Amino acid sequence: MNRAKPTTVRRPSAAAKPSGHPPPGDFIALGSKGQATESKAASTLLKPAPSSLPSERKRDAAAALAGASALTGLTKRPKLSSTPPLSALGRLAEAAVAEKRAISPSIKEPSVVPIEVPPAVLLDEIEAAELEGNDDRLEGVLCGAVKQLKVTRAKPDSTLYLSLMYLAKIKPNIFATEGVIEALCSLLRRDASINFKAKGNSLVSVLACSLLMAAYEEDENWPEIFVKVYIEDSLGERIWVDSPHCKTFVDNIQTAFNTKMPPKSVLLQGEAGRSGGELSAGSSPHPSLTEEEDSQTELLIAEEKLSPDQEGQPMPRPRYEELAESVEEYVLDVLRDQLTRRQPIDNVSRNLLRLLTSTCGYKEVRLMAVQKLEMWLQNPKLTRPAQDLLMSVCMNCGTHGPEDMDVISHLIKIRLKPKVLLNHYMLCVRELLNAHKDNLGTTIKFVIFNELSNARNPNNMQTLYAVLQHSSALAPKFLAMVFQDLLTNKDDYLRASRALLREIIKQTKHEINFQAFCLGLMQERKEPQYLDMEFKERFVVHITDVLAVSMMLGITAQVKEAGIAWDKGEKKNLEVLRSFQNQIAAIQRDAVWWLHTVVPSISKLAPKDYVHCLHKVLFTEQPETYYKWDNWPPESDRNFFLRLCSEVPILEDTLMRILVIGLSRELPLGPADAMELADHLVKRAAAVQADDVEVLKVERIQLIDAVLNLCTYHHPENIQLPPGYQPPNLAISTLYWKAWPLLLVVAAFNPENIGLAAWEEYPTLKMLMEMVMTNNYSYPPCTLTDEETRTEMVTRELQVSQREKQEILAFEGHLAAASTKQTITESSSLLLSQLTSLEPQGPPRRPPPHVLDQVKGLNQSLRLGHLLCRSRNPDFLLNIIQRQASSQSMPWLADLVQSSEGSLDVLPVQCLCEFLLHDAADEPASGEEEEEGESREQKAKKRQRQQKQRQLLGRLQDLLLGPRADEQTTCEVLDYFLRRLGSSQVASRVLATKGLSLVLSEGSLRDGEEKEPPTEEDLGDTDALQGYQWLLRDLPRLPLFDSVRTTTALALQQAIHMETDPQTISAYLVYLSQHTPVEEQSQHSDLALDVARLIVERSTIMSHLFSKRSCSAESDTVLAALLSIFSRYVQRMRKSKEGEEVYSWSESQDQVFLRWTSGETATMHILVVHAMVILLTLGPPRAGDGEFQALLDIWFPEKKPLPTAFLVDTSEEALLLPDWLKLRMIRSEVPRLVDAALQDLEPQQLLLFVQSFGIPVSSMSKLLQYLDQAVAHDPQTLEQNIMDKNYMAHLVEVQHERGASGGQTFHSLLTASLPARRDSTEAPKPKSSPEQPPGQGRPRAVTQVRVLGPEDDLASMLLQIFPLSPSPRWQSSSARPVALALQQALGRELARVRQGSPEVPGVAVRLLQALATLLNSPHGGALVMVMHQNHFLACPLMRQLCQYQRCVPQDTGFSSRFLKVLVQTLQWLDSPAVEAGPLQAQLKLFAAQYSARRRISDVRSGFLHLAEALTFRGDPEVVSSTIRAIAATLKSGEGCDVEPELISKVLRGLVAMRSPHLEELLAAIFSAASAFPASGPVSVVSSLLLQEKGEPPALGKQDSDGCSLEAVWLGPCSGLLVDWLEMLDPEVISSCPDLQQRLLFSQSSKGKSHPGPQVPSFRPYLLALLTHQSNWSTLHQCIHILLGKNREQRFDPSASLDFLWACIHMPRIWQGRDQRTPQKRREELVLRVQAPELIGLAELILAEAEARSQDGDASACSLLQARLPLLLSCCRGDDQGVRKVTAHLTSCIPQWADSGQTSGCLCLTSCCTAKGPPAAASAGWTASFTASSPSSRTPVTPGRPRTEWPMPTWPVGNWLWPTPSCCSGTCP
Repeated sequence: MNRAKPTTVRRPSAAAKPSGHPPPGDFIALGSKGQATESKAASTLLKPAPSSLPSERKRDAAAALAGASALTGLTKRPKLSSTPPLSALGRLAEAAVAEKRAISPSIKEPSVVPIEVPPAVLLDEIEAAELEGNDDRLEGVLCGAVKQLKVTRAKPDSTLYLSLMYLAKIKPNIFATEGVIEALCSLLRRDASINFKAKGNSLVSVLACSLLMAAYEEDENWPEIFVKVYIEDSLGERIWVDSPHCKTFVDNIQTAFNTKMPPKSVLLQGEAGRSGGELSAGSSPHPSLTEEEDSQTELLIAEEKLSPDQEGQPMPRPRYEELAESVEEYVLDVLRDQLTRRQPIDNVSRNLLRLLTSTCGYKEVRLMAVQKLEMWLQNPKLTRPAQDLLMSVCMNCGTHGPEDMDVISHLIKIRLKPKVLLNHYMLCVRELLNAHKDNLGTTIKFVIFNELSNARNPNNMQTLYAVLQHSSALAPKFLAMVFQDLLTNKDDYLRASRALLREIIKQTKHEINFQAFCLGLMQERKEPQYLDMEFKERFVVHITDVLAVSMMLGITAQVKEAGIAWDKGEKKNLEVLRSFQNQIAAIQRDAVWWLHTVVPSISKLAPKDYVHCLHKVLFTEQPETYYKWDNWPPESDRNFFLRLCSEVPILEDTLMRILVIGLSRELPLGPADAMELADHLVKRAAAVQADDVEVLKVERIQLIDAVLNLCTYHHPENIQLPPGYQPPNLAISTLYWKAWPLLLVVAAFNPENIGLAAWEEYPTLKMLMEMVMTNNYSYPPCTLTDEETRTEMVTRELQVSQREKQEILAFEGHLAAASTKQTITESSSLLLSQLTSLEPQGPPRRPPPHVLDQVKGLNQSLRLGHLLCRSRNPDFLLNIIQRQASSQSMPWLADLVQSSEGSLDVLPVQCLCEFLLHDAADEPASGEEEEEGESREQKAKKRQRQQKQRQLLGRLQDLLLGPRADEQTTCEVLDYFLRRLGSSQVASRVLATKGLSLVLSEGSLRDGEEKEPPTEEDLGDTDALQGYQWLLRDLPRLPLFDSVRTTTALALQQAIHMETDPQTISAYLVYLSQHTPVEEQSQHSDLALDVARLIVERSTIMSHLFSKRSCSAESDTVLAALLSIFSRYVQRMRKSKEGEEVYSWSESQDQVFLRWTSGETATMHILVVHAMVILLTLGPPRAGDGEFQALLDIWFPEKKPLPTAFLVDTSEEALLLPDWLKLRMIRSEVPRLVDAALQDLEPQQLLLFVQSFGIPVSSMSKLLQYLDQAVAHDPQTLEQNIMDKNYMAHLVEVQHERGASGGQTFHSLLTASLPARRDSTEAPKPKSSPEQPPGQGRPRAVTQVRVLGPEDDLASMLLQIFPLSPSPRWQSSSARPVALALQQALGRELARVRQGSPEVPGVAVRLLQALATLLNSPHGGALVMVMHQNHFLACPLMRQLCQYQRCVPQDTGFSSRFLKVLVQTLQWLDSPAVEAGPLQAQLKLFAAQYSARRRISDVRSGFLHLAEALTFRGDPEVVSSTIRAIAATLKSGEGCDVEPELISKVLRGLVAMRSPHLEELLAAIFSAASAFPASGPVSVVSSLLLQEKGEPPALGKQDSDGCSLEAVWLGPCSGLLVDWLEMLDPEVISSCPDLQQRLLFSQSSKGKSHPGPQVPSFRPYLLALLTHQSNWSTLHQCIHILLGKNREQRFDPSASLDFLWACIHMPRIWQGRDQRTPQKRREELVLRVQAPELIGLAELILAEAEARSQDGDASACSLLQARLPLLLSCCRGDDQGVRKVTAHLTSCIPQWADSGQTSGCLCLTSCCTAKGPPAAASAGWTASFTASSPSSRTPVTPGRPRTEWPMPTWPVGNWLWPTPSCCSGTCP
């Protein structure tokens, strides 16, 4: 049998035999690792108590006492001796005897007879008894063994206790009998027979505990005797209670008390080396550590956790759940007995305190213990156990019942002085707070009330500090609740509360969560004392005051120091200051919430008090209200504290709630006060702005609406407005103009949301934002650069103001009508000056001057513009820059960059570029200033500015050339400058060029790089264009040049059309020829077209570029570049496939398809072709003529025909070389071009060219030779084209004198036909004039002014005055005589006109006609330029023409032509390339005066003006503007007193010019009630429609100008007129029967050249409308007119017959009939006509046959047969009618014998005779004719050019009908 090792019981070796007894209270509980288990309930000091602990059971004290008495059986307690023993040992012995006597009766002695056996055979005896089943013997043997142990307690037998341990290991159940338990428990009691002075041995007690634990380990319910022996040993020697070997057994017994024991690390009882059973009274009671060390030790203990060994041990199971009540009664009885004994304080046992520590799970125990704790703590002997007891009491105070609240109250009153005890007390307070969640509030409440009481505890503040540290989040809330309780008292506790709060903050070192405390103050309380509070208003006001004090108390020494440093401009401890500011902002947010939601539910405050509270928490109240109660803050700090608390950010919720309070009608803060407060807070917060704090963060866009809603004006509710009247949206002006600056500040601080919304949706706010960004406060804002837009804004503002005034007056009138009955005018209005329209999203309004001043001040103080400019998303600054880019300078950007304090990265690249341009513009001025005397400040500013510029330039160069250069920034920088190269302003282009030169040229030499020598191919460019190396050399060297290559080329292609400097254009062209990306064909085509437009359209620039080409390397370089561009382009286009589309369809009209004789083809723009020809006329460049020869061979191949050109859109052959281009070719020095230009010229072309200037002698010789050939070929035609033979002869002679050859034959032709008189008188003049000295001829020419005659060519005179291409020797003085002659003639004519005798046609009319002709020619632009240069000659002539126009205003032709000349001339002069001059100013003045005179004064004058413009095919713009003016005048209600003839004339003119404004004028005329009589509009439309047939108009006489006699073809306008006719007269023929009958049935008068009838396209539709929509009476009337005797012969027979056939087959007649046709149906007579009308029907049939017969009698007969069913159906049942028709036809045959109707008449007579009665036969014939008729009928196709009506094609006699309209008459 395996025995247990004896080493397990020999653990307490040295410690088990101490030399003396230590004091009973000072010991350390030791325990071995892994053996003792400790409860998890006491895991850590700061850990809250677990919720699974069993709750305390309640019962009254009487039952507890009774239970205790019954349990113990004690009837009488022995009295203690009144005289204490002489020594401590004696007292201890007496106490032990007394305890023995008190407890022993409750523990029974063993009742089993012990059987003692030798220890060696113990195991055998036990086994034998078990085998026998003798339980009594088994129990007896065990009891005998216990007895032997008891006897040998001092030195037990090892065999015996090892055997018992072995049995407990293998058979624990044998010990679980009552007798054995009693025996073992006797071992746990002290043996009275043993002297207490003897050395005790705890081995037997440990053995007994181990045996009992083994026996009951699995048992849930333990016997009560264990508790009794535990209490006996606890109060006694604590031999085994404190033994670490018995810890498991003891822990299980202690589950009876439900006590949470402090962890060992917290227990302070004992020193090293102490074990159970040691008693000593001689040790020093004072702690062995010094006070400081002890304090540190306890603080360490407070932070210590359970050791890892203890953490893993299981918690003991409850063992006394069933006996809980009896055990509690027993324990309480024992403890009461111990505590109620009369004994000196020194006589209290430490063991009693330790027992109390273990039993603190009972609330009665806690209450008993706490009442004496202060006394025990102050007893030096009991300090340690008393501290443990204090900790246990605090940890187990977890019920928060009345007893525990008493316990807390007693705990708070404990006064302790020693530092060690005070530190331990604070630890216990922390545990108290962990014990139950409600302990926190109770503790704080008791502490505060104790502080305010007379018996004040000096430790209160330290306790409060510990509480606030422990529960930093909840403690302030409970503290605030206590302050609320104080302020609810009837007595005024405000002053005391302020002092208390200051003291708390001071003592707790400001370590309190002020925001949580203030929020706690503002919580709504529902307790009865709050609901029934008497002074609710005072309560709210006092809470407000406490809130203000709390905010100021948050100013710590660090905050104060940081605030003072910030005032001095230093930045230290900013985190502390920002934290304080955010704290105040949060408290203010909560305070405004409280005032908004909680305060109204507490009490309805007086408005004054409410506003006071609101202002007070926001620190906008008067300063004295903050310190009047107790003069705190002190005077030295008041202003500083108030400023610190007021200069804080404002949170979004605060601002929104203030606005909502202002909008609320229930709260006393009005809208005006709310707006004022919000405005003050926003500006105050904005003034605190810094980079490290968000002072005005707003996320919700609704803030804008809330602010604007505060401005809204609400009329009194008791006033009833008229029903249906909607009052306008109005705002109070003062609030309205206070809201916009407020929102401006908010938008500046929140650009990403509020700013973006304002920019996109609120134009007024956007305008203010632009003002502060540009620092320009004018209206309209400077960001509107277009003058028209600015004028439009001002006009719109005036209109809105006027409308606003009318609305307010009308509104006030309604209000007055409902109240005072007073009539409101502008002078008596009260609201007019106080209200404004509330249209925040409408057009921007003009701010009042004081508002602009306010905005300006805000921008200066708050830097709003810089905040908005710094925003990159959205980028407002970039938006403005891009809108303003090339229009004007932006000096405000310079201020922005200057003040950016080195943070150039923040600003967009465009801003930096603009600043660079601004500085570049100022550079010359600054250089001049430097030479003059300057002050030191100016020099310093200049140096600073130059340094900024260098920094800026470095930044831009770094973006382009630095290592961090990227594609986006490179594109942005260059794009900004390149876009300005195409500006219309010269200064902007020059600045852009300078900026690019700075950025690129400076950058190429940075970092000390040496300038690279130019390459060979750049040498020519370098010499010629030295100033443009930034473009030609530096730009292509950019690291990311490929990314900007395309954009650069596009920008330069646009710039060459705007640039006026020839050298700059040269550089652009050279760059384009070298670097334009032409990988795609479209890019190549765009480049060629742009360059071609420059060459063709900008002739002045081109002539300047190449005028000195013979001696200019620059011109040679440019020519080579142009040839390179076009040669590559032509080669590429000739290689492209024929089917490849190389143009967009929108440009197809200017594209030509070229085909060479060699078979190659190309498609290109016609301007490109012309440009290449012009380049060829300049001759080859000196550098090399390879590309020139290649182009020359392509376009003008030698001995081959030129390429042919065809228009792409129409495929017609195009004129490749127009006359002006041929003239350029003739003037060139290239013989091949001259020969090509002279081929196939008409005589008039030769005559025109020979009169041109600037033709070389060689080319003139060829021209004269061609003229000689023309004389030989066709002299008659040539002579007819010569206008002035004398001039031409003189011209030939002059050319001969120049050295030209040829032309003799032509000269002889000219001189042969001249009269002899003229030969003799005038022939010598050309010869003699060159011989005269120049000085003699000129004076005569000046003094003798030439007199003009009717035969003089004024166009030639104009060209003499203003030569198109003046030679260098030409002087203006040579033109003066001619100009003087013209002026004299005009002056004479003006005098005659003013006297009333004008000459027709006069010089003025002829001169104006000549000038108009020249302006319409290809040389019009050149003529205007010459007139512009010689304004001293042009201005007098134009002035005289204008005076003549004023004298004859009735001559509309002259006036119209004069206006056209003015407009054409101004179009040329208004070009950006032309500088302003006197001629331009004079013409603009004339045009303005003419427009003012021609302005429409009434409708009639408008029609006269329009008729005049249409007569001379006026400008479409003039026509459209006049029509709009007429329409506006008619809409305004003015009468239309215009003759219908004039209206018809205007409408015909609009139709003739296909004006798109015809419908607009028609709508305006017909909507005017006074324009026409009732049938007037119908007659007008019908007259216009009749024009399509060539008939004269119906209204009035024909106009004298003869314009209306011509046939005006309507074209697309017919559909519009038909629509109007249908709308005006749905029955088509009822309003003007005669006119409309002609429209429907009249015959076209086309003559014999048009054999067939010409049917108008709209007639079928009108006939269909007539049959569908007309009344029956109208139809009957129409039928009688067509068939009556008095019918007009001009009616179209086909239209008439078709109409009659349609009337028979009209669907309305057959409605309701059986759709199935019976076989024996008898045809009904539908059209009942009389006999005379039948004759008329027959004549119509004959007339149609005659009119439409083209193939003789056969076709006429077929037509007759087609119409016969109609005739027979009308004769049905009327035999007499057939006879009458036959007789009439027979009688007509002799009359028509000579005409073509005879055969038709015979045919119709025979048909009628053959197909007459009987009825049966006629029915069959009718059917047969009906079946055959469609094939022989001519279809009439309806056509409507403008509108597509739902009308199908309908053949004659058998129409396919549209759905009929409801008839207006009654069906027959």
